[in-house]
Amino acid sequence: MKGFKPFPIFALAVLLCTMIGCGGGVPANGPAALVFRSTSLQDGAVTEPYLEVIVVSGGVLPYTYTITSGSLPPGLTMDSVGKVSGTPTTAGSYSFAVKVVDSQKPVQAYNTSSFTLVINPQLSIPPTNLPTATIGNVYAGTVTESGGVKPFTFTVIDDPSLVFSSSGHNLTLNSDGTITGTPTGPVGTFNFTVQVSDKSAAVATASMNITFIGKLQGNYAFSFTGYDNSSPPAKSYFMAGSLVADGNGNITSGVLDRNGNDSTGLMTDVAITGGTYSIGTNNLGTMTLTSALGTFQYNVAVSTFADSPFILADPAFPNQWGSGVLKKQVLSSLTLTLSNFAFGFSGIDAGGDRDAGAGYFLTDVNGNLTSGMADTNDNGSLQSKVPVTGSLSVVDSTTGRGTASLTIGSSTVNYAFYVASLSVLNGSGLVAVQIDPLSGGATATLATLLQRGAAGGGALFTNKYLNAARGGNPNGAVFELNAITGSAPDISLGLGNFDGGGYILSYTYDENSGGTLTTPSQNNYTGTYNVDDPTSGRVSVHLNDVTNQPVWYLVNFNTGFVVGTDPSVTAGLFEPQTITQPITILSFFGNFYGGTISPVLSSVTNQVDWALATPPPPPGSGNATYVDTFDSNGPAGLLTNQTFKGVYAAPDSGTGRTPILDSTGQNTVDILYVVSASAAGATGNQTKVVLLNTDTNPRLSVLVH
Repeated sequence: MKGFKPFPIFALAVLLCTMIGCGGGVPANGPAALVFRSTSLQDGAVTEPYLEVIVVSGGVLPYTYTITSGSLPPGLTMDSVGKVSGTPTTAGSYSFAVKVVDSQKPVQAYNTSSFTLVINPQLSIPPTNLPTATIGNVYAGTVTESGGVKPFTFTVIDDPSLVFSSSGHNLTLNSDGTITGTPTGPVGTFNFTVQVSDKSAAVATASMNITFIGKLQGNYAFSFTGYDNSSPPAKSYFMAGSLVADGNGNITSGVLDRNGNDSTGLMTDVAITGGTYSIGTNNLGTMTLTSALGTFQYNVAVSTFADSPFILADPAFPNQWGSGVLKKQVLSSLTLTLSNFAFGFSGIDAGGDRDAGAGYFLTDVNGNLTSGMADTNDNGSLQSKVPVTGSLSVVDSTTGRGTASLTIGSSTVNYAFYVASLSVLNGSGLVAVQIDPLSGGATATLATLLQRGAAGGGALFTNKYLNAARGGNPNGAVFELNAITGSAPDISLGLGNFDGGGYILSYTYDENSGGTLTTPSQNNYTGTYNVDDPTSGRVSVHLNDVTNQPVWYLVNFNTGFVVGTDPSVTAGLFEPQTITQPITILSFFGNFYGGTISPVLSSVTNQVDWALATPPPPPGSGNATYVDTFDSNGPAGLLTNQTFKGVYAAPDSGTGRTPILDSTGQNTVDILYVVSASAAGATGNQTKVVLLNTDTNPRLSVLVH
């Protein structure tokens, strides 16, 4: 320690601190370093008064603050004690550095920190298009702000239409701007004014509106197959028509045509003079139609984006039942000039036996057929590749009704048709009922006509229109077919896969013939196909080891109509299976709406359904639950608000085939095929399934999500 002299060394340290600064350090004689308690500042907004204090701790009070680089937003200043205040004038993000110095001696402590201050635009509510509210469906909408300083609070300050009222439309504007509730009527577009306030109590207002629609609202085309068992044997009848629903529970107008071998028989251009309907929160409801035929009650399962099945369910007519479908009608969606249609039909001949067919035709600018072809099967009596000629009339601009006179081979048939914009397949089309009297030896049939998409305007069909690999996934087409074997319904549902070059890679299906169920393990075929005529889209089919070969008429890729050459008179359609593979238990879940399609005999029970499919926890393991709430009518009588509870296991990953089992998990009740769905776990509006039930009088049912 000899020669140690502390003072000169301390004096040198002071001199160095004075020269280079000891920012943020602890001076030898200071209590603590200066520390910025926060390096973030609250956002501001243009025109809103601003006040924030930059806080530090440590050192010796008082502190002195200065800005050493950058700049504050225009309109703001910072005083020597760190108070940032003023009224911002310009929005933007501003960066600057602040130096704070304390008061200790002989060496002052200091620190420097960078800050960013965001000035938002002036508070406002930008123009907002709120979602349409469907009466009876849970609503979700959001009002958003622009600018200002959060938190924000939203309120309604003017509501002349009682949108946000339990005695009005039953919606709630929550303080965070979300709009919730299950809206009630009436339909229409209704106005209100919203105010938003922010942290600084600034306010902004905006006028808004929400359009309320009914689950059943607007123009609809419909077709219906009915049975009258008042005097056995049962008689068949068919209807096609259109109606207008006002959204508030009233059918305001409409027209229909019907034909059959019952006591009413043929009636054409019958005005629908009124009616009512009521749809529940589960989309099941009732509908009445009044016309010269009388007033009839129907039960309906409403879909707001797809076809809506309905059944006759009238206690006043206990011996009548049947089912049909409502299709949203857009009268401007179809022109009959230069049109290109494929069609399929089925019904009865003058003797009450089954009759069916499929074909195509082209029309010129006047609605006259320029070419056409069809294959028909009348109770096993076949016509193959017969020419189709005739004409279609101009469509009524109010009802969508028109008439067609067609000569198919040696027979001239007349139809009343109605424009529809949705169908069981894709594209625009028509529903039609034959209006020839059965007393003259004619047939009575229902027909569906679809504009041929990719081949429209006379373009050519090739074998590539049947291609399982289209879209990059190994999917094919789902076949949905009806027939009658003996005196029993014979229904099949399955999947065809094609190579695009003329080979049927596989054709497998489930079939229920009067309660005898066979499965893909028994119904598994390969074969060949060929598009005979590029214009007609007619497909010759050869399935190995099959006696009676079907005929297909193409509408689009993997899409078309079917007519069989068998004594059972098979008829129906096929449509693309569009789903990402592998298909899993998560490929379909949620709420589904639908019902029976095309009942072939009076022994079939007709049903409308609201089904809920729930995946198991954890997702993807074990069986899922399936709960079906339904109304039905048929030989067992009218039943309403019935419930079936069952389970389903993981579908076949390649075909989408899924057995629906009863609650014991032992007995198969339905066979389900997934037609369309998005990626696993993302079930949405494009999800569609078709079911074949396993009882002694089988039916097909279509359910959509």
